[in-house]
Amino acid sequence: MPALTPVASSRQGSHLPRTSSEMLSCVTCMKPSLLKDGDLIVGGFFPLYVFHHFPDLYEFPIKPKALTKLYFDRLQPKSYQYLLAFIFAIEEVNRTPHLLTNVSLGFDLYNTIHSEWKTLESTLTWLSAVGKAIPNYTCVRKSKSVAVITGNTGATSAQIGTLLELYKFPQADCETLQGCPANASLEDLPVHVFDMSMSEGSYHIYNAVYAVAHTLHEMLLQRVEVQPVWNGDGLTMYPWQLNSFLKNIKFDNSVGDEVNLDQERVSRKDYDILNYWNFPQGLHLQVKVGKFSPRAPHGHRLSISEEMIEWNVEFKEIPHSVCSESCGPGFRKTHQEGQAACCFDCTPCPEHEISNETDVEQCVRCLDDQYPNPARDRCLPKVVVFLAYEDPLGAALAGVALGFSVLTALVLVVFVKHRNTPLVKANNRNLSYTLLASLCLCFLCSLLFLGRPNTATCILQQTTFAIMFTVAVSTILAKTITVVLAFKATAPGKRMRQWLVSGAPNSVIPICSLLQVMLCGIWLGTCPPFIDTDTHAEPQQLLVLCNKGSATLFYLVLGYLGSLALGSFSVAFLARSLPDTFNEAKYLTFSMLVFCSVWVTFIPVYHSTKGKVMVAVEVFSILASSAGLLGCIFAPKCYILLVRPNRNVLQGIK
Repeated sequence: MPALTPVASSRQGSHLPRTSSEMLSCVTCMKPSLLKDGDLIVGGFFPLYVFHHFPDLYEFPIKPKALTKLYFDRLQPKSYQYLLAFIFAIEEVNRTPHLLTNVSLGFDLYNTIHSEWKTLESTLTWLSAVGKAIPNYTCVRKSKSVAVITGNTGATSAQIGTLLELYKFPQADCETLQGCPANASLEDLPVHVFDMSMSEGSYHIYNAVYAVAHTLHEMLLQRVEVQPVWNGDGLTMYPWQLNSFLKNIKFDNSVGDEVNLDQERVSRKDYDILNYWNFPQGLHLQVKVGKFSPRAPHGHRLSISEEMIEWNVEFKEIPHSVCSESCGPGFRKTHQEGQAACCFDCTPCPEHEISNETDVEQCVRCLDDQYPNPARDRCLPKVVVFLAYEDPLGAALAGVALGFSVLTALVLVVFVKHRNTPLVKANNRNLSYTLLASLCLCFLCSLLFLGRPNTATCILQQTTFAIMFTVAVSTILAKTITVVLAFKATAPGKRMRQWLVSGAPNSVIPICSLLQVMLCGIWLGTCPPFIDTDTHAEPQQLLVLCNKGSATLFYLVLGYLGSLALGSFSVAFLARSLPDTFNEAKYLTFSMLVFCSVWVTFIPVYHSTKGKVMVAVEVFSILASSAGLLGCIFAPKCYILLVRPNRNVLQGIK
């Protein structure tokens, strides 16, 4: 092949450069490129020359022998191998009958000095095609250049690629080209200059040329089907057309190794980890010491036999790839601001989140029916809880409810037994019977809130509670109205007396109760209560409870009950000072005050609690308000009936 010869290698005596800038100009004035024509041209940028700075060379006079040493050290043997591999691959493609048939590949080689501005200058020179670096200009209307191979260093590839990306030139970066020979060594490739076997870098360049050739071959096959390939004076091919083909190309090279540029497929391959054994000195034997398998489970993808590794003098263990220790399960990586990507802090996973892998960026939230364990490396199922009868709190509430219901039934028995006494008659015994029966049912309805909820209990809980309490409060309102009418209708012939005699106050109970039944019917018909779970009340518990369905209708029913209670309290308060031995208006007033106080306190306490305690608060409010009505209204009467029967006489009433 033609040699790249320094043009200034024979300078003598007075023609020697006198300054370092003159020396650099001598290096850069060498022939910049090597061109071989073809139907399609592949560009190549390789760092062929290196410029060494020797302090003694800048002393004058410079010796000719030293200058000669400077010039001959410029050509790097490894870069020369890259050049030979590139040209060999081009010529081998041209000799292959089944690849790019009737189409010849040429090359345009450029030297890239280790200097940013010289590398960019060579790239612009190649683009302009006039031997000068002219930005945004090319002297040829239809360029034959279709792709660029940017050497074997990532720095050169990044620098040239940034510029060529503007012109949509496909770039084959030989440093990152995936070729992974699994069972064949690089020395098996029948390419020699190269008494020197092909190196790994040369092998990548060889594969890069073939990747471009196979891409062009695929494009030409597709173009033959839709339009003529030849157009006028030559083959027309635009560099940007290669991009979509190149990134998906896959082929087997001449030694049977698969070359795959599809990153998704490459990422699923297994990789051998090799160690260079250099004993005896210069052996450079590659020994497999491990394996990386992306398809293996996490934590088992990398396997290394440390006993097989031959360490250098300075190292005795596997070097760390990061500057921070790995974050174990239960932690996530938090990158430090202004630091490298490999530097990070390990932050515990937030509440309700876990991480069960190493070095995760984000923790994973547990499902609603699960909670993190203390180490926050796995999710555990939440314990299903509800206000059960076996629970101490549930058992206590159930005992209180049953106890008060039995007590209310006993009071009812006492009143029935003494139904003909003046005290029972004076306080409208029928209303007293109705109130005691409704209070007994109020105590018992609290049992619907205990135990595991089901569809029936969820529907009966709120509706039974609302209707029973409406009956109780409306009965108190009827009793209060009866007391007022009794004192206002003392004169014969007054209309109020007719209302009292006809039992009109008793109609308050069915009217008020019917309105509440209608509200409950609307509630059940539109958005009835249903079984629900609360996953946020307790971190380790899954609370099963009855969802009220429509919160608006729930508070509307509760508000209607409160209005009745407020009305009863107001009427009883006005009649509290009426004189009579058996006037119960003051007891009704106090009972309604207790009732209203309980339910006014219930609302903020109910919303400030969570879990099964919330259910317990509602049960306690039902029991407390019912017990308040029972005690305030009937305790004084039972005291007279049972302890002081001498006061239960007609003379006492008069």
